Amino acid sequence: MTSEPITSPSADAVIASSVLLIVDAESLLSRYSQPSLESQNPTVIEDGFIFPVTSSTTTQSAENDSKITLTASNGKVFHVRGRTVSLLAEHTVVFHDLTVDDAGVLSPPKLIVHSDQTVPTPDPANPTQPGSHSADDHYWECSQLSTGVTACELNFMLINQRCEVLGYFSWKTEVTLSA
Repeated sequence: MTSEPITSPSADAVIASSVLLIVDAESLLSRYSQPSLESQNPTVIEDGFIFPVTSSTTTQSAENDSKITLTASNGKVFHVRGRTVSLLAEHTVVFHDLTVDDAGVLSPPKLIVHSDQTVPTPDPANPTQPGSHSADDHYWECSQLSTGVTACELNFMLINQRCEVLGYFSWKTEVTLSA
């Protein structure tokens, strides 16, 4: 049983559409075996390593064509998060910079961090009774200014289980926003 209650979102919380960017860490590290270890000089990656999934995704699978289509279904705010495909959490992705071309389509992204959140976890000794631990939550937030297409660049790092940076990467994508 959890030792602390998990707080529910407040009434004044921003209603947002979710964007999850799934990074294929194993394939990325296999393709770029010597990535940059300098955050100011990241390894630029090609298509095929990041799969966007949005709350407005209508297909059963994500495409890896470096294009993201967003529909403002829950207001006009988007929360962008990243995760890796990783069986045992060997790798974690941290998006440390997100930029948007000034095309009047998306607001400049800002990093939002919520510290010390209670995260439910299974108890190995009794899997049907949840346990918990504390962690910080983070995402990038931006707002739709108009419909249209804009270019975005995402800079991220892959980290191992010892919190050591394995490489810095950069990914350019095209984002289409519709009503």
